[in-house]
Amino acid sequence: MSFLFIFVTDFLKKTMLRIIKYIFFSFSLTILLNSCKDSKEYRIDPAFTDYLQRFENEAANRGHNFNPHSTGLIIEFASLSNSTAGLTNYETPIRIEIDQTYWNDIAGSAGADMMKEELIFHELGHGLLGRSHLNTTLSNGDWKSIMCGGTKVGDRAWNINYRGVRRKYYVDELFDENTTAPEVASLTLAVDSTGFTQKSLLTFSGTGDTGNFLNKNSSQLGVSLENGRLMLQNKTSNPLFILTALSTPISINSDFSYELGFYYPTTNNATNQYGLIFGHINSSSSGLSDSIEYFSINNNQKMYMGNNEYYSYFTELTESSIVLGTMNKLKVQKIGTFLYYFINNSYCYMNEINASADINQVGFSVPELSTIYIDNFKVSQRTASAVNQQKINQNQFLDIRIQQVNKSFQHILKNK
Repeated sequence: MSFLFIFVTDFLKKTMLRIIKYIFFSFSLTILLNSCKDSKEYRIDPAFTDYLQRFENEAANRGHNFNPHSTGLIIEFASLSNSTAGLTNYETPIRIEIDQTYWNDIAGSAGADMMKEELIFHELGHGLLGRSHLNTTLSNGDWKSIMCGGTKVGDRAWNINYRGVRRKYYVDELFDENTTAPEVASLTLAVDSTGFTQKSLLTFSGTGDTGNFLNKNSSQLGVSLENGRLMLQNKTSNPLFILTALSTPISINSDFSYELGFYYPTTNNATNQYGLIFGHINSSSSGLSDSIEYFSINNNQKMYMGNNEYYSYFTELTESSIVLGTMNKLKVQKIGTFLYYFINNSYCYMNEINASADINQVGFSVPELSTIYIDNFKVSQRTASAVNQQKINQNQFLDIRIQQVNKSFQHILKNK
């Protein structure tokens, strides 16, 4: 019994010594590997070098000097999960990962350069400026900062209108959180709506005032007159663009307005978007490869604006001026290079126009598997000389095209 006890005790001692030696070796190896790691490693995928240089230039213009070549920085592609576009790892040096699939997806769309810049600037805001997510908004509903991200706010999309006149504000705010809100964020802008003369009008008061819409009944679309409104039933599982040619195109250099009333019953899907579309459509085109501007709303009181050549809508806003269960009038006015958006005569937003050719088609979108009613289809133009008012008749707007579209240009941007 004594011999067995001594043997077991000796065995346990030797085993414990082996464990201690292993732990010591592992700990020493970890220290050795960490000491061998270059804490000032500089490794930037070529896809990101230009955007990093832009960041450094913008920083220098605002009194910030960064030299990641000497201090270290890694920006690399990765395969990120959970709908994440970019991820900053607080290591030494800072290591930023960009989802390669997302980067490639946005590459083929208009505005891709600004989307990529905003993504890289956001991650560098974390990594080099030490900024956290900021999910507050400006008075007009725009995100206050390109540092928005992380935890969802009311299930709102992360789409941010980082382009045109807004870009300078967002870059200023990135380096200084106390930057004054831009003028474009004001909801009290004085929009000069004088001098616009009606070019055409459809009131749908009778069969002679429908501009040939009634002839467009098909397996895709049902059309009829109901109580002085045009009823359209989309029978397909995709949204429809209904475009009609203007008898005389509107010069892209002139000011114009386009308005239309919409009633979308609450029995339809509240997230479906419906609204105005307009642009220049080549006669031989399918109508989808051309530059089409859109201004849409839904029955969740959300407003969207954008261009079908872009990866997604520019931003999503909550608009209390959208009234459920009744007709909502949408109007867009082009003045100079800007579009001004109105809902039920209330000014909501302004944005640069993307179309660069004369406007020869105007129309509207009808959500999938839905019924919608429209009324008071009106186009006006500001001209030096008066244009005779004309109520369009059955012989005008005969060229009506119906295009089935998908929602590929309305992607929700990934989180950062």
